[in-house]
Amino acid sequence: MNWKKFFGWIGVALGILLITVLLVWAVILFSEIAEIEAEIEDKKSTIAELAEELKAATLPPVTPVPAEEEKEEIVKSDPVEFALIAGGMPAGELFQTPVQTIDVFNEESSWLIAEPGAILDDAATWVIPSVEAEHFANVPEGGFTPFSLGKGIITVDGVSLVLPGAKGLNYLVLIRGRIDDTIVDSDLNMTAMVVEFVPGHATWSIMPPGAYVSKDWFREQLVTSTTTGGTNCGATGCTTVHVVLFDVDSHFYQKFEVKAGDLDNWKLLESN
Repeated sequence: MNWKKFFGWIGVALGILLITVLLVWAVILFSEIAEIEAEIEDKKSTIAELAEELKAATLPPVTPVPAEEEKEEIVKSDPVEFALIAGGMPAGELFQTPVQTIDVFNEESSWLIAEPGAILDDAATWVIPSVEAEHFANVPEGGFTPFSLGKGIITVDGVSLVLPGAKGLNYLVLIRGRIDDTIVDSDLNMTAMVVEFVPGHATWSIMPPGAYVSKDWFREQLVTSTTTGGTNCGATGCTTVHVVLFDVDSHFYQKFEVKAGDLDNWKLLESN
């Protein structure tokens, strides 16, 4: 008997058996792993379903609300509503022209009305607005704007001159524009807004540049208001004139009362 060959075949048989056992074990192992993975996936699915059920049970259904269109709010800025009332705040530094005066009504108004001064000749154009609406007047750099009206509100540079109407009363208003800066193209002209006046009666114009408004010319306006009346008083004029003076640069403001028949005697009513 060839023992060597015999034991050789036994070794081969044992090797085949060992390989078979290993293969069977590997198949069983991979089968168990696949089952475990399937179990895990099932549990994940179950957990997800439970979470959805819980969410549906605790939270009410949400109905989407359509977004509202954003509307742009338009705010109208009324210059009169937001303006300061003249005299309500202290004035700034008032510019006093170095031109020597030779005749004035009084010391208080001498910064604006004096001789020698600017005048409006008979050819000057006066604005007489015919409709009840906002109107605008130029307040010239280095010059003056005169108004004659029975009532109204004049707003310039954020300040309102409030002129309430009364029987037998006329207002003569003088506004001095910004002081001429002598710079070309700087344009310091201002715009005054006039409202709440009586259409067809209120008047205004633009005076030429000068150091002052002529005292003699202004006295003629007082005579007109208290005798023939102009457009704001009857045929025999008004008994009272309120003279309102305003400086755009400093917001300096004065209001005087003048009575018919005593035009050179001015009573200071208000000032800042």
